[in-house]
Amino acid sequence: MEDRITDILHRHDLKATPVRVDVLALMLRTANAMSHGAITEALGPESGLDKVTLYRTLNVFTEKGILHRIPTEDRNWLYAVSPDLDSSSHEHIHPHAHFVCDECERVFCLPVNEPMPVIDLPAPGYVMKSQEIVIHGHCPTCHD
Repeated sequence: MEDRITDILHRHDLKATPVRVDVLALMLRTANAMSHGAITEALGPESGLDKVTLYRTLNVFTEKGILHRIPTEDRNWLYAVSPDLDSSSHEHIHPHAHFVCDECERVFCLPVNEPMPVIDLPAPGYVMKSQEIVIHGHCPTCHD
């Protein structure tokens, strides 16, 4: 796994620092999107990771297309591995839907099997910067 992490970082023009390796390893092991706090908690106090370093790492990973950010209803961000992680492209557009479990509040990226719907904007002059589709329900763990 460490070889894959180093390869991903190098393809995105990043050095494989211990913090970057630890954060990326965690995100690759995680099926759902995570908040800054959840990432900090998962890495544990023994990681010695401070808030600022983690924010910088998450921002760099987002800029490079390794992770993508998902806005939450409370105006925070969740982070998840980008669908095109193994691409060396520096064009990072991630049009896909997210599933939010209303019970446990975990967020999952849905596979990009279908193209996103084309949305007609209200009038000339409007410019779309991003598009979100959020599906709410219960995950298998909470549905039982």
